[in-house]
Parts: sequence; C-alpha cells; structure tokens
Amino acid sequence: MKKAIKYTRYSSDGQSSFSIERQDALIGHWAQYNKVQIVDSFTDEGYTARTFDRPDVKQLFSFIKKNFASIDYLLVAELTRFSRETGDAINMVKKIQSEYNIKIASCSRGVIYDCTDPNSFFMMGLEFLLGHSENIKRQNDINGGIYAAKAVERRWIQGGPAPFGYIKEGSGKKRNLVINEGQAKIIRFIFGAYLRNTPDYVILSDVKDMGFNLKGRSAIKDILKNPLYAAHQHVKPHKELPGGLFTGSWPPIIDMMTWQRVQDKLNTKPHTKVSLVDEMPLRGVLHCHCGKLLTGAPSRNKMGNYFYYYKCQHSKHNNISAKKAHQQLHETLGYMSIPGRLVSAIKNKSEELLKENEMEKAAILQQKKREYDAAYKNLMSVEEKWINNQLSFETYQRWHSNLSTDKIKLKSEIEQLSQDQGQLQMLLNKNLAQLTDMQTLYSAASITNKQELLRKVFDDTLYYEKSIYRTQYIMPVFSHNTLILKQKQLLIIDDINANRPEGPFMWR
Repeated sequence: MKKAIKYTRYSSDGQSSFSIERQDALIGHWAQYNKVQIVDSFTDEGYTARTFDRPDVKQLFSFIKKNFASIDYLLVAELTRFSRETGDAINMVKKIQSEYNIKIASCSRGVIYDCTDPNSFFMMGLEFLLGHSENIKRQNDINGGIYAAKAVERRWIQGGPAPFGYIKEGSGKKRNLVINEGQAKIIRFIFGAYLRNTPDYVILSDVKDMGFNLKGRSAIKDILKNPLYAAHQHVKPHKELPGGLFTGSWPPIIDMMTWQRVQDKLNTKPHTKVSLVDEMPLRGVLHCHCGKLLTGAPSRNKMGNYFYYYKCQHSKHNNISAKKAHQQLHETLGYMSIPGRLVSAIKNKSEELLKENEMEKAAILQQKKREYDAAYKNLMSVEEKWINNQLSFETYQRWHSNLSTDKIKLKSEIEQLSQDQGQLQMLLNKNLAQLTDMQTLYSAASITNKQELLRKVFDDTLYYEKSIYRTQYIMPVFSHNTLILKQKQLLIIDDINANRPEGPFMWR
C-alpha cells in the first residue's frame, strides 16, 4: 500500500477551523478511494501561504528528510493550501520530487502531479496560477471594500477595542464611535499641554493621575499623531482612486485646526528639551537678562543636603537660589491679586464682550457655511466629471486634493465657531473669583499649569537681573500694583522705549 503525509492550512484572513474539516474530508476521501495510507499529518492554523515560514510546514520538511524512503505522496486538499506564491511553490514541489521522490497530490481535483511529465507539470503550474489569481482578486475585493467603507461611507472599521477617548456603539455597518467624555478630557489636555511646550514625560505623568492607561514611551506621541481624534482617518489609495486624509462619521474630540497645529509642531525640529521637576518650576520659563532660558540643578553641601539653583549658561550671569527666587515670586503674586471690586467689573465687561463676540461669530458662521456648501458642490462636480471621463486623472487628483483640503479646513472652522459659548461663560464665572488670591492659585497648580500661568501673564518675557524679576510685559489686569512691586524691588516692568544699552535682549 502506498503511503502519504497530509498537509492542511487555514489563514487568518477570514477563514476558520471549518476550512480544516473540509480539507480533512477531501484528503481522507481521496486516500480511501486510492488505497493510500496516511502516516502523519501537519496543520498550520492562522498562517498565510505567502511564505514557507510556518511552523508545521517546517516540521513537514524535517519529517520528509528523515522518512522520505517510506513516503510516496504529499497530500493537500488543493495546491493553494500548500502555497499561493506560484514561483516558490513550484520550485519547492520540484525539489521534494527530485530529491526525495515524493509527488504532490491535489485531492479536490483528484490529480497526482509529476514534475517530470510536461503535461502534468503544466497543469500543476496552472492550478497554482489560478490560486494566485484568485488570491489577487480576493485581496483587491478586500482593499476595495476597505476603501469604500473608509473613504465613501466614512466608517471606522478597525477591530479590537475602541481607541482611548471613545466607546464602540452598534455593530456591522451601523457600528460607530461615541465620545467617552471622561477620557476625552484627557485627550484634550494632551493636545493643549503639547501646544504649550510641555515635555512628553510631564504630560504622561499628569494624565496618568487623570486615568490615562495606555502604556509605552510613545503613548503621548501616538495620541498626538492620530487624526481619529479630529474625526479623520488615513485611507490608502486603491487602483486609480486617490488616498489621503478623509473625514469620518464619528464626533471629533478636538478640532481639525488644533490637530494640524500639533502636526506642524511635531514636524518642526525640536528646541532644546527642558527637564521639569517640582522643585524647579521656573526652569523653562524664566530667562536670564541675556535672553537665554535659565537651567537649574541641585547642589549638595558638606552635610549631604541638596539646594537648588537656577543658572545661566554663561557662568558670569545669573546663579540664583531657587528658594530665594520662589519666595520673591510668591510675594510678587500677592501684589498681583485682583481686588474683588475689580473682579466684578471684569466679569460684567467680559459678559458684554462675550455677547458681542457671539453676534460676530454667528455672522461669520453663516458665511463659512456658504463657503463650505460651495466647496462641497465643486467637489461633487469634479467627481462627476471624473466618472464621466471629462477629466484626466492628473487634473482630477489635483482638483480633488485642493477642494478636499478647503472642505476640511472650512468644516474645522465651522466646528470651532459652533462651539457653545455657554461653557466659556461658566468657566469665566467659576475661575474669576480665584484671581483675588494669586498666591494660592499658583501654589495649588501643577507644574505645567504654573508655567502656563507665568507665560500668559508675562507673555513669555519674564527674566531675572541683579536679584530682581523684570518683564517687558504684564497683563494689564495684574498691573495695578506695579509701583509697589518696583519700590519693593520685586518686579520691574521695562520701559521698552527707553534707551538701555545693557537692557534685556528682545528674544521673541
């Protein structure tokens, strides 16, 4: 009785173990009909046939080398189960037959292929080619379906759990992403902090306390690069259809303009990185009088205690005790606190300005909507002309790209203009009262918020010279005690029109 080994396989692209049962049935029926004894079996589950880098194929080859004298056939349900790469597969079958005298049998076709017979060799190559052709067609169908789902239907089709910031809702074609507001706040914080020049590791530390659970050194960068949070997704081109960034149907967590600003910043050559520690919150914010940002490091005395100092890269410039600098800043903030009567006046004026701004926004919003409708109609016209062969592919691609960019930009502007002003009013009412105690507000803030506060108040021009804080600008609302601050040698507001030969560099 002739003897054989059998090989079965299913891939991970939509097939299942039922494919193995069908292959077993075909091979078993052929072996029984041809009175062939199967002496061993090899099965690869969840492996593609594009390479021979499969665990059971490797064991099969090893088995053949040791036992080829007692084996007549290698049985497969069809040749595509053995391999889909025609050239590699034919060479491997020829090698198995020439070196070990073992022929391959396609049980579904009922054929034993002989590489020394020209007709048999031709039919074997034809079966491999047909399988390869079917694989190409199947892959094209899959890619076409993915393109249609993402570019036309605007669906999110990835498997696995929903991205951080969203939850999945629905199933099949009705499945979509819905904002998880608790996580969305963290996403907005990440984008905002990055645009405020906060280092990645500081952002990661802050958001972990807020509930961010993604791991890895690149977790923050991965969030920042993902257009999904602006309700967009990357789509690969398919045949003559263009790829690029397409709008999705799910709600955005951040607007497209913010996402694009972050991409521009990510693609810009980074400045010198600043290491932030709680003991030195002014590092990266406070400048030397020469214009350079002060660095800082601890120094240890003979008793082993550490003392922190802010230093300039020029050894003859600033070398400030952090304790002294912090105490001076604390006193300065005390004189910058806003009196209650002034807070009430600011609140009333702010409400007036918000109402005026709301009216202006409404007019601009209507104009942007008209521009968006026009861009949409032009885009549809270009696509219609392309379908009717009235445009060359190059012209279509250029116009489609330009109009799509305009459409995305206008939609982002509309989203920003449509944001509820009521939330801004609520934040205004909630936070204005805190300005009556700037010392407590600053002390309670995180290191990133401390730095953002100082940058905003002094427009990133705060520097230190001759044991005194100086600045080229201070928000008018905090300038009511500037004379007292100057008299107490805490903070001096520069007269930028004065002729000071040794004055601070204009580093902006």
